[in-house]
Amino acid sequence: MQRIAAAKMLNVIENCGVSPPPGAVADQFLPLSFFDFPFLLIPPVQKLLFYEFHHSKPHFTESHIPHLKHTLSLTLKHFFPLAANLIIPSSNSSKPEIRYLEGDSVHLTFAESGDDFDYLTGNQELNAYQFHPLIPQMPEAYNTVLDSGTIQVVPLGAIQVTLFPESGVCFGFAYLHVLADGKAFNGFIKSWASITKFGSDAPILAGGNLPFCDRTMIKDPVGLDTLYWSQVCDGNKFVNQSKTTDNVRATFVITKTDVQRLKESVMASRKRQHWTVPLHVSTFTVTCAYMWVCILKSRARTKVDEDDEDDELDHFIFTADCRERLDPPMPATYFGNCLAICTATARHGQLMEEKEGFFVAAESFGEAIATRLHNGEPEGVLKGSETWISSFKSLKRERVMSIAGSPKIGLYEPDFGWGRPRKSEIVSIDLTGAFSISECKDSQGDVEVGVSFPKTTMDAFASIFVRGLKLL
Repeated sequence: MQRIAAAKMLNVIENCGVSPPPGAVADQFLPLSFFDFPFLLIPPVQKLLFYEFHHSKPHFTESHIPHLKHTLSLTLKHFFPLAANLIIPSSNSSKPEIRYLEGDSVHLTFAESGDDFDYLTGNQELNAYQFHPLIPQMPEAYNTVLDSGTIQVVPLGAIQVTLFPESGVCFGFAYLHVLADGKAFNGFIKSWASITKFGSDAPILAGGNLPFCDRTMIKDPVGLDTLYWSQVCDGNKFVNQSKTTDNVRATFVITKTDVQRLKESVMASRKRQHWTVPLHVSTFTVTCAYMWVCILKSRARTKVDEDDEDDELDHFIFTADCRERLDPPMPATYFGNCLAICTATARHGQLMEEKEGFFVAAESFGEAIATRLHNGEPEGVLKGSETWISSFKSLKRERVMSIAGSPKIGLYEPDFGWGRPRKSEIVSIDLTGAFSISECKDSQGDVEVGVSFPKTTMDAFASIFVRGLKLL
């Protein structure tokens, strides 16, 4: 029988707040851009990075805790929004903003775990809640009064570093998506890792990798920020929820060879059907298309989707980095959200077809990418952006799938001086229902996908996933 162990209690070594060096950052107010507002509606992003670390607790406590606190402070000098707060006015007539004041800090926890490091960093099935103790608790929001009235002060992030004595270290991150997208936040992690490894910020200064935090550079000529804020105010202003889950998690690998075969099968299908319109056939396209149909079939087999009429429309929501596609373009190091929302849509019955479902999914993805990124319209990636939130709200939640991460973000790049991560996990998929995607650590071209399902759905998914790749 497969082993699924129980999570052990953590021993908290230290709780503290870490600020940028005194006087290093002036008090600042950062208005949210229209790219930020849609992410007020989703739960915090939760990520884990596991590193091999074969040292004792005394060595970690005496040598590494002081160093990590110092280097985090140096990093926050550049990435100060992480230490800031989201300020939400009580009146909907005023928009929220990010406020940094001297002395603001990010909450940092150091802890010790007695769990099996090797087990937690495997790809095998395990209980989802086993990762949850490694995720930091977000500080509570609170209300206060300013001259303009009552405001809600919402911390934007928290960090936890957990030691597995003589085995490893886990860095846990929790942050509100309104702070930054995945590319931007991973830039923070890589910078902190570099400063920790080399002892100073000289390498990131020399490499020109400083974050660009000015959100006013994003042009909004039609007032999307006002429109989005009014639509966000129809529901919760922000979501900072946590809950337990009975799901199980596992990581599956789609090899470079599998990816190539998926691409070739799509192109062969298009040739058979005499398609003449070009299709964007990338690793991302075929991976997401394959996962979409595998998950739908798994849910159908275990009756998770009760509303499975063939004529129902299924939707896959994903995002595309558009820093370089704006006018003017934003720097690659922009620290915030700069994501265009894309939607692939297809009929449920077509996606469920044994052989053709994957091709239907791939065509739907290709069409969504072409519509958003290659439409040739003057508005470019922002064409139709006024309906991004309203369109999403109109969809049936049970008919929507989404993704967390990207093979291009570089989750396995941050090196704190102990080498590259042994394993990465996006834990927040337990709450959102998305699946995660990233590059593999050691196999260039391979793709890791992480899933979180009820046990019966996981069993069905594993069978369908493996069988489908064998039939290529």
